[in-house]
Amino acid sequence: MKKRIAIPLAVLILSGLYLSSRYNYLLFHTLAELFSIVIACGIFMTAWNARRYLNNGYLLFIGIAYLFIGGLDLLHTLAYKGMPIFPGYGANLPTQLWIGARYLESLSLLFAPLLIRRQIRAGLIFIGYCAISLTFLLSIFAWDIFPACFIDGTGLTPFKKISEYVISLFLLASMGLLLRRREEFDRNVLLLLVWSILLTIASELAFTFYVQVY
Repeated sequence: MKKRIAIPLAVLILSGLYLSSRYNYLLFHTLAELFSIVIACGIFMTAWNARRYLNNGYLLFIGIAYLFIGGLDLLHTLAYKGMPIFPGYGANLPTQLWIGARYLESLSLLFAPLLIRRQIRAGLIFIGYCAISLTFLLSIFAWDIFPACFIDGTGLTPFKKISEYVISLFLLASMGLLLRRREEFDRNVLLLLVWSILLTIASELAFTFYVQVY
């Protein structure tokens, strides 16, 4: 019954996204990013509200991480070329925010398996992610030391392309660590985690080819 509902709903959503991309790419990009941001916030809310009952540090750690990943993705969405939120920055800013969020995501997924069956101090993890995210944002907006990721008229920089491959390696390693501890997860949950990582790797590799952000 669930599949009968889920499959048509997925087709409907994908069709809607495709039609929005044909009408206006900026609309499509905003809808797609907001969809992932809502999911990231949902992961945090679920893990945070269940933290007293979790004996698996992996789930709580990932939940906290995705709140900050979603926050960076929101800034990326608002900074995208054509949005009037950050005038004067061009296409480099959203690309920097994107790559920073992906580094945060991949490193979080890589470290999280080490916390399986461990209790973590959620408050300290939260403060740590606040510090990391703030430092990253300062490196872009205040200190101007974060490497350029996109140059108008030229396209992606070598740093951005190499970063996508490094991030993919981190994700692949995180999947390997998960599979080594497969007995700690329900089979269906493990399968969904593995597929999500594989699809993320595929998307990262795809993002090494484009020349224009639209």
